[in-house]
Amino acid sequence: MSNFGALYRYECKKLFGRKIVWISFGICVAAVILSLVAPLLGDYCIDGKFVGTNSDMYRTDKGYAKALDGRVIDQGLMEETIGAYRKIPQALDGHHYTYTEEYQQFARPYSEIFNFIRQMTGVQTSELMWSWEPSEGDFHERRQAYLASLWADAGLSEGEMDYWRRREARIRTPYVYQEHSGIDYMFSSYQTVGLMVLLVTAICLSGMFSDEHTRKTDQIILCSPLGKTRLYWAKMAAGVSFAAGGALILLIFTFLATMCLYGTGGFHAAFQIIYALSSEPLTCGQALLIAYGCMMAAAVFISAFVMVLSELLRSNIATLAVSTGLLITAMIVNVPEQYRVLAQIWNWLPWCFLTPWNVFGEYTLPVFGGYLAAWQAVPLFYLAAGMIIVAVGKPVYQKFQVSGR
Repeated sequence: MSNFGALYRYECKKLFGRKIVWISFGICVAAVILSLVAPLLGDYCIDGKFVGTNSDMYRTDKGYAKALDGRVIDQGLMEETIGAYRKIPQALDGHHYTYTEEYQQFARPYSEIFNFIRQMTGVQTSELMWSWEPSEGDFHERRQAYLASLWADAGLSEGEMDYWRRREARIRTPYVYQEHSGIDYMFSSYQTVGLMVLLVTAICLSGMFSDEHTRKTDQIILCSPLGKTRLYWAKMAAGVSFAAGGALILLIFTFLATMCLYGTGGFHAAFQIIYALSSEPLTCGQALLIAYGCMMAAAVFISAFVMVLSELLRSNIATLAVSTGLLITAMIVNVPEQYRVLAQIWNWLPWCFLTPWNVFGEYTLPVFGGYLAAWQAVPLFYLAAGMIIVAVGKPVYQKFQVSGR
C-alpha cells in the first residue's frame, strides 16, 4: 500500500476542489437552519383570530414547561392537569377549546402534561378532558393496551411483543417531566438533516469514478504504477470519509444551532417524553446519539453505493438521477403495515430509514432466539452491504482499466 496516503490526499483535494461540493453543502446548511427557525416564524391564529406570533407562543409555552421541570408525573400532577382542563366550558359555540380564556389561564400551563398523557395512552382529547378519571394505575394500563394494539396492527409476532414488553418493563416510572424544547427540535429536524446528508453525498460523489471515463483521464492512470487497485481503495476511502465527516459536521452544526435557538434542556429526560410510542429504556440524549450514529452508517453505505454506481454507469448525470430518484421515491411512497415483510424492508432502506419512527420503530430482526431493534440491526446491514458493494466494484473498475479501450 505504498503511496496510498498520497493518493488519498490527492482524491480528497480533487473532491473539495469541486464547486458543487461547497454549493451543495451550503444549501444543506441553509435547509437545516430553515427547518430550525421556521417554527418561530409567522403568526399563530385560532379560528382565524390572531393570538400572537409563533415566537411569542413558543416563549410562553417554554415558560410554562420550565415551571413543570423536574416534577414527577404521578397521581397528583395528573389530577392537577385534568382539573385545570375541566375548567374549560363544554359549550364552545363552534370554537376550538384553546380559544377560550379558561384554557389560556388555567389549562395551558399544563398542556405539556396533558399532551403527554394523551400521546402515551391514545385516549381522545375529548374523553381525556371530560370522562377520564385521573389514575396513575389506569394510565399505565391504558398505555400497555394501546401499545399492544399498535404492535398487532404492525403484524408483530408474539415473540416480538414479549421482547418489547421486557424493554418496556425496564423504563423507570413514574416519569419525570423535563423541559425539552431543544432536543425536541433536534429530533424534529432529524429527517431533514438525514435527507440532506444523503443528497449531498449523492451529488458530490456521483462523479468520483465516472469523471475519469468522461474526461478520458483513465488512459493516463493506465500508465501509472499507482493505478488500479491502490487508486480504487484511495477513492473509496476519500468518498467514505467525506460522507461520514459530512454527517458528523452537520450533527455538530445542528446541535450548536439548536442550542442557540432553543437551549439544551431534556437530554436526561426519558425518551418517552419526546417519542411517546417508544418502548426503549433510553434517555433523550442517548436516543439522539443513536439516531445520528444510524445517519452516519447510512451515509457510509450511500457513499459506497453511489461511487460503485458511477463506475457501472460511467456517467455522473445517470448516477445522480438514480440516487435522487430513490430519495424522492422515499418521500412519496409508503408500504402499508399489513404487508409486514415488504414494509419492514422498505422502511429499513437508507432513503426511508432516517426518521425517528423508523430508527426507533417496532420492527425487529430475530437473531439466535433473540431480537435486535431496528437501530441495532440496520447499521450492521449498511456496513456489511457497503463492504460487499465495495468488493464487487473493485473487479469492475480493474476490468475496465484493462479492457475498456
